[in-house]
Amino acid sequence: MGQARSNHAATLLNTGKVLVAGGVGPFCAGCNSGMTAELFDPATGTWSPTGSMSIFRSQHTATLLSNGKVLVAGGNGATAEVYDPATGTFSPSGSMTTTRANHTATLLPDGRVLVSGGQSTSRRSPAPKSSTRP
Repeated sequence: MGQARSNHAATLLNTGKVLVAGGVGPFCAGCNSGMTAELFDPATGTWSPTGSMSIFRSQHTATLLSNGKVLVAGGNGATAEVYDPATGTFSPSGSMTTTRANHTATLLPDGRVLVSGGQSTSRRSPAPKSSTRP
């Protein structure tokens, strides 16, 4: 992987590649891993960068849609965007009515995505601050 990350989302694409999007990296002060995405190709065992998301996302969901695109939702606000594997780009999508993190997202038979649970990102505990000892 080009960037170490946790709290990301990984989605198996119809091409057999895996999209890994967002998350945070270790010692991540000022890093941009929460906006970046990478593709893993299991056939070659290689990673490659792909498009970047519009905002930092961590503890979000990434749901494969029936058209082969991926809905990336929440994690840092109520916004969502769609990844298109054909172009390697993210595009804005509709917003959720509630900010969510650590939620679930399920593709329904009619093509809609049910987003449920999680927590409001405005109520999440802030990231721990580093401390130094005298």
